[in-house]
Amino acid sequence: MNKKIIILAGALFLSVQAYSQIGINTPTPSSTMDVRGSVEGNYLEITGDYPLLSTDYHVSFSGTGNSKLTLPSKSATDNSVADFRGRKYYIKNNSTSSTLTLTAASGQILRLGGSITNSNTFGLRPGRSAILTAGGANGWDLETDTGSWELYDLDFKGPKLVSVSAPGRLTDSQVTVTVPSSDAIVLLEFTAYGQGTQSGAEGAGNMDFLIAQQGPSGSGYAGTAGMISWYDYPGNTAPKFNFAGTYSISGLTPGVYTFNLTPSNTSVTNYTANTRLNILGSTGRAEVYIP
Repeated sequence: MNKKIIILAGALFLSVQAYSQIGINTPTPSSTMDVRGSVEGNYLEITGDYPLLSTDYHVSFSGTGNSKLTLPSKSATDNSVADFRGRKYYIKNNSTSSTLTLTAASGQILRLGGSITNSNTFGLRPGRSAILTAGGANGWDLETDTGSWELYDLDFKGPKLVSVSAPGRLTDSQVTVTVPSSDAIVLLEFTAYGQGTQSGAEGAGNMDFLIAQQGPSGSGYAGTAGMISWYDYPGNTAPKFNFAGTYSISGLTPGVYTFNLTPSNTSVTNYTANTRLNILGSTGRAEVYIP
């Protein structure tokens, strides 16, 4: 009988301990873990590529060349060895000129939120710091000290004021910029000047402006630059029009990109052909911003 009482009391004691709060330097903890003092974690200084380990806590980069920090692959299976949701890593780039690229495992992402597109990589520039928190199956939550965006690259072109029949890419609007990391945002601004060529006739139509992208990944952003409508009154001589449009692109693979404004007639009335509109000139401007 006494043995049963002792076993029951022991089980009750362990149960209370398992669900109680833990206090360090305090007899009355107010949270699950209450530490009234300093907290110490593993500190590591690296100068090149490095794979984060389960024993890492704070990693400081001081290399002289661009390097890669690889994050461990995590699992969505509860209580598995690789299910370490909530684990945190503190990263600091103490280099004077080199970028440390944070790289998640294949199929997993880094999330900053806001207008920044989720990506597999993030370029941590010199002087910046980041906190990585393991999330669900899709990857990591990333917090960086990006208080403001900085202009990284810029290109401005045009106009040449040379008549070009639409449709087709406008070479004087062409801009080329370097995208340093997938978290960069490219802001594009285009202006075009057009003219009808069939004077004396009554005509009307719409012109759709597209953006053509060339680089590590090619793309065409149909209809994103906008559309204008024009009308040629009877007896009018070569009516003119102008157009301005802006567009932003994010989540691009790092590399050098070229963008062109591309006009395309979507509808024409009473003109004999879609080529009866000329573009007299165009301008292009591209700005690349990084956090």
